[in-house]
Amino acid sequence: MGSARPRRARLALTRVRLVLDSSAALRASTSERAAADLEDHELLGPPLLWSEVHSAVHEALWRRDVDEPDAQRILSAFTALRVGRRSPRSLYPEAYRLAGELGWAKTYDAEFLALARIEGGKVLTTDARLRHGADRTGLVIDPSDLVR
Repeated sequence: MGSARPRRARLALTRVRLVLDSSAALRASTSERAAADLEDHELLGPPLLWSEVHSAVHEALWRRDVDEPDAQRILSAFTALRVGRRSPRSLYPEAYRLAGELGWAKTYDAEFLALARIEGGKVLTTDARLRHGADRTGLVIDPSDLVR
């Protein structure tokens, strides 16, 4: 018997609040199919999301993984996702608390979890490290958990 990830209930097609982390936002910004999968959901992000997306795109440009027109298309596609920027007063204290609860030295990833908890949503990520590290919170899903 292997250590297969337990099966999770898939989310219904109804509108779900999704807090996008940068991996999910970049995936949706570079794939029309991934963006279409998010159309029926309310998309949210903490202020950190915009810094992370722009930084990742700039790094890809710097590494010459994309050219300037591609970088601008990705950033435009990110804007087109219409992610609602949220910064509730309790975001940072909750992120600090969650980072401590999960044994994390930094609070960056915990900001996404904190926002999901505060807003009654789920964090959508393609980052296996984040998924694994925060799995016990019940706040993290990956794109395969969404049903169209």
